[in-house]
Parts: sequence; structure tokens; C-alpha cells
Amino acid sequence: MTWDAIEQSNLPVAVVTGGSSGIGARIVRDLARDHNVVAVGRDAERLAAVAAEVEKEAEAAHASGEPYGRVLPHVVDLMDLEGLENAFRKVPRVDVLVHCAAIAERFTVETAKPRDWQRHFATNAIAPAEITRVLLHRLRDAAGTVVFIGSGASRVATPGHTVYAASKHALQVVADGLRQQVTAEGVRVSTVAPGPTNTPMSPDADRFRLEPETVARSVRHVVDAPADAQITEVWVRPRY
Repeated sequence: MTWDAIEQSNLPVAVVTGGSSGIGARIVRDLARDHNVVAVGRDAERLAAVAAEVEKEAEAAHASGEPYGRVLPHVVDLMDLEGLENAFRKVPRVDVLVHCAAIAERFTVETAKPRDWQRHFATNAIAPAEITRVLLHRLRDAAGTVVFIGSGASRVATPGHTVYAASKHALQVVADGLRQQVTAEGVRVSTVAPGPTNTPMSPDADRFRLEPETVARSVRHVVDAPADAQITEVWVRPRY
């Protein structure tokens, strides 16, 4: 998949950060069923593997005469905040923007250093805000949807996850403020906030965890909402 192919395609376009593994990879694969997806991440090899999986699914669908999207891997360092505008300038259209990239290291207020706060806020809150700013004109053109992958930690903090929780609380505020700004312009804004999920980011969670596919289905629910509806928040928790 190339930028030119995306521009020439009739399929809508989704941009998904954190698309190389975990929840992000599942969202990429799910949205590719009817979108061309720009999968954003730091690991080129993992992004290529996700794109290859989708390519196999697309070939099977096309053989049956069914439409199917493809994936364009896009390697971006979200910590390079000043470089994000240039990194996303080639995106020709955005119907869906999903902010899934995040880091979640364990710190208390006592153990965290300034660099730890800066890294978490840069990745988890500032980068999503900046990417949204850069792509907002495209989202307006398409009457698109922005989905922020939040967390239960945004409202209930624990001592060992204070830095992460604070950054996710900031992300919730970004989403709420953006929604108030752009709803009248036709852009929908949602937060999908999963609880503990079976991903590499939470290897020490107990057995009461969601699967990444469950979160991807929740994102799909938001994206496919009828045109007269805006699903502002989805809080997803393990059932057992």
C-alpha cells in the first residue's frame, strides 16, 4: 500500500497509532475490513507483520468479490513532538483517527523523576493532541471520527500507576475539550476506556482481563454509530 493508492481508493481511511501490537494491532485488523488503514508505530518489523496479516485477509476477500482494505505501515516516533506535523502531512484523507499508542510504567509520586512525567505526558496526551491538530482539517472534510483509547486509570488512580493515571486523565480532558470544539463542525469524538487488557503493556495483570479483540469491537461500535449519533464514552470492564 502506498500514499498514492490510499488517495486513489474509494475506501475511507483510518489512522491508528500504536498499530504494531496489542489493542492497536487488533483495531488495525478490524478497521481494515472496510477501511484503508495507516498503521502508526515505532517498530517497522511489527507493523509490516500486521500489514501482511491484513493482506492475506484482503486477498481472500477479493477472491470472493468482496471489498477489503489494506494497511500502510507508517513508522513514527511519537516522542518527536516537533516532527509530528511533517510525519502526518502526506495523509490525504482521514475518516477515522484512533489514538491507541501509550506507555504505562509504574511510578509513585515519590519514585517518578521529571523525565518520567515528561515521557508519559508526551506519549499519552501531547502526541494525540498534536496529531489531532495536524489532521483536524482532514477530519472536518470527511466529517470524521476521533477515538481516544483511554483507561479506567483516568478516574481511579493507584499509587503505583500515578504517572500513567495522570497522563490518561489529561487525555480524557483533551477528548472532552475537543468534542465541545468540533461537534458542531461534524466531527465526532469518543473515548473508549478499557480496563485491564491482555497485552504486553500489562503483563502482570491478573486473570480478570479483557482481550484486545473486545476493545477493537468497542471501537468499531463507535465508528459505525449512525450519522445522527455520537457515542462520547465507552467504558469497557472485564465481566469476571
